[in-house]
Amino acid sequence: MLFTGEAGIGKQTTAMNFAMAVHCQTPGPMADNVSFSGTKHIDPCGACRPCRKIASGNHPDIHCVAPSGAYIRIDAIRGLCEAISLRPTEGEMRVALIADAHLMNAEAGNALLKALEEPPGKTVFILTAPQAADILPTIVSRCRQIRFSPIPEDRLIEYLIDDAGLLQQDACAIARLAGGSIGAALALSGNREIIEHRKQVIDNMEMIFRGPRGSDLQWAETLAADREKALLYLEIMKSWLRDLAVFPVSPDRIVNSDDRSRISEKAGRLEKKQLLEKLDAIWQTERSLQCNARPRLAMEALFMKLAK
Repeated sequence: MLFTGEAGIGKQTTAMNFAMAVHCQTPGPMADNVSFSGTKHIDPCGACRPCRKIASGNHPDIHCVAPSGAYIRIDAIRGLCEAISLRPTEGEMRVALIADAHLMNAEAGNALLKALEEPPGKTVFILTAPQAADILPTIVSRCRQIRFSPIPEDRLIEYLIDDAGLLQQDACAIARLAGGSIGAALALSGNREIIEHRKQVIDNMEMIFRGPRGSDLQWAETLAADREKALLYLEIMKSWLRDLAVFPVSPDRIVNSDDRSRISEKAGRLEKKQLLEKLDAIWQTERSLQCNARPRLAMEALFMKLAK
């Protein structure tokens, strides 16, 4: 199976829950609208010995591969193939989980393809990636693709209030900034500095629009010092551009509602085509940073595009 969707949307969590469901000793009843190969129970208890071992990463029949540095290399895939060539140790099935499968280098991808062409029995492969286009087509063709949609905003707000303990106003702002990603929502809720500096980020963006200056490159260097923080700032920048595009047709759907007067003033100054081009530039920069591009060069290139 191939799980696709934006980062932080629940692909990895679902894969681990699937692994638990395969091995759970006391599973709960299956939902009425769920069916998987005739199985009567798929909801793992999370408390039995196999579930606890999987949660702690110590189950011998669950094999996980993740990037080491910038890529997943061939040695990791060869080790996985060797492990799954043996019979299951404690359960009836094995689960091979390849996280961020789009980061496999060419050699690793070809090694995995050989395993998928002649798959060992009693083994489930689960690959996760942002989109299928980033993976070898020959691998994608051998997978059942399951696309993960963004989490609805009202569900994120409910979670942030009930589980993260946020106030209603903060939860609403963060849920809209997160773009349907619970991972991004939790990162934002745990980083008050980002939220508090939101208006400063927007001020800096407006200055960039007026033309490239030395201070813009200095700001790019500052952001590049922390890749994770840079990604959060990019989310704020996207939310501002999105608000400028959305306000003329749906003013009640803006993210930065506390900055409504400025959004109203600026909304008509950039053409829709320009806004979409700038949004696309930010999105491409996010993808580059997630694929381990050099942060400073990526941010400087972005600011030059935003200044056009």
